[in-house]
Amino acid sequence: MIIFGTRGVKSTLGQGSFNCPQCECNKAYKHKKVTRFFTLYFIPIIPLGKLGEYVECQSCKGTFITNVLNYQKSPSADQFLSQYEIAMKHTMVLIMLADGEIDDNEMATVLKIVNKFGHNDITLQELQEYVIKVQRNPEEISTYLKGISPSLNLHGKESIIKCAIAVAASDGNIDASEMKLIYEMAKVMEMNKKHFDRIIEEIKNPEPSFSAN
Repeated sequence: MIIFGTRGVKSTLGQGSFNCPQCECNKAYKHKKVTRFFTLYFIPIIPLGKLGEYVECQSCKGTFITNVLNYQKSPSADQFLSQYEIAMKHTMVLIMLADGEIDDNEMATVLKIVNKFGHNDITLQELQEYVIKVQRNPEEISTYLKGISPSLNLHGKESIIKCAIAVAASDGNIDASEMKLIYEMAKVMEMNKKHFDRIIEEIKNPEPSFSAN
């Protein structure tokens, strides 16, 4: 049986230091490129074209469009970071509540994600208080996510989807209501179904990445 297909392969174009918008200080980065390859028996053989480029912070692992290398902190940047933090907290809590149950593992995963991507760490008690607030007023998934979506690159959007999947799966089962809400998140961020399905497939069947320095 001949097994063939395509997949993205990452390579490093350059590296250095930059002012990371997420860390809010100078950090090391890698400038990466993703190329789609024809694979034979899961081995990349023939390059089929560039999928895109991005900058990855080596500290927080955040990914950004290449223009971030020219980034200078500004009041508008602070505003985006605040909106991003709120959007992450709100969407992750909505995913946790989608199946009508609150699992301790889900709560712990949400707390970890919120404190990883936020700049103002919150306690478990503060998160629990926010969950009660959302339960009383469950705003739509697009409420905050729609505001930050235009500023996110492809990898930033993928990161949010993967975080949502991690929350949904942390109780041992991804409920249909959770998956429906995650798909709604993808639509709000204008991610097409083919791209969304590819993320799901990569999570179900992870393959080793090939990097060239």
